[in-house]
Amino acid sequence: MQPTSADLLQQWVQDLERKGRSVHTVAAYRRGVQHFIEWNQQAYDTPFDPAAIIPRDVRDWKAYQQTVEKAAPATINQRLVALSRFFTWAIASDLAKDDPTVEVGSLRLPARQPKGLSDKDLRKLLRAAKADGNARDYAMIELLAGTGLRVGELLALRVGDIELRNRSGQVTVRRGKHGNYRTVPLTLDVRKAMEDHLQNYSEADTPDAPLWTGVHGELSHRSSVMRILNKYTQQAGIEPVGPHVLRHTFATRYLNANPDDLRGLAALLGHASLNTVMIYTEPSLDDLAQRMERIETE
Repeated sequence: MQPTSADLLQQWVQDLERKGRSVHTVAAYRRGVQHFIEWNQQAYDTPFDPAAIIPRDVRDWKAYQQTVEKAAPATINQRLVALSRFFTWAIASDLAKDDPTVEVGSLRLPARQPKGLSDKDLRKLLRAAKADGNARDYAMIELLAGTGLRVGELLALRVGDIELRNRSGQVTVRRGKHGNYRTVPLTLDVRKAMEDHLQNYSEADTPDAPLWTGVHGELSHRSSVMRILNKYTQQAGIEPVGPHVLRHTFATRYLNANPDDLRGLAALLGHASLNTVMIYTEPSLDDLAQRMERIETE
């Protein structure tokens, strides 16, 4: 009996989960492939069969998204990646012989720098957290802005992952994205904030204890960090930001201070490829406008 598209999706999702893909990645991949399946069934009025899909189908689907749906290029590219991952699995599972996505290229995206906080707004945020007197919250924000950790990496930290010495310190990320391990040095400001937090923390002498706890126990959800950031951005009078903005803030500040050290930034952020951090070197629209104005004055 031919498995239904729902069965295939579920089997593939389970395979992704077994391989340790994040919840957000799995959800995005599933949506992308579901979109293709629904389009394919409407276009041909037949049940979805991976073995029957040809490159022309994928090209037509891509064109449909561009011209009919007018979907954003980033959305189309994300769906194409999802479909490619699905067919890698389908081939390995003997559900298809060829990958029809290989011949279909992604859309070129306009270069843009990730948005980070200005130095002024970062100072406002840190001052608001410091003034509130909550050592845990202040340490959390200093650590995010001073190391570029992902929110999942931040929440996974144990007390023993923080090493503080008289003139140096480091945080150890034991299982970052794709299971990667790395250590990130801590600046003086971050070390002082972490010292204050640990001095006020009852589990500071227990290396395996979670680094961040609240009234109801360990902080383990991104929403907890969002609530903390929302509280202090409101007090600081700046636009709301998420933890990823602080990661971008760290990356931007690091490159401003070390313009040629893409390799160092990649190591600190936990990226295997320099291409990923190249986005921080792309000029903004304002930068390009200023450069064009200079043409007129020369």
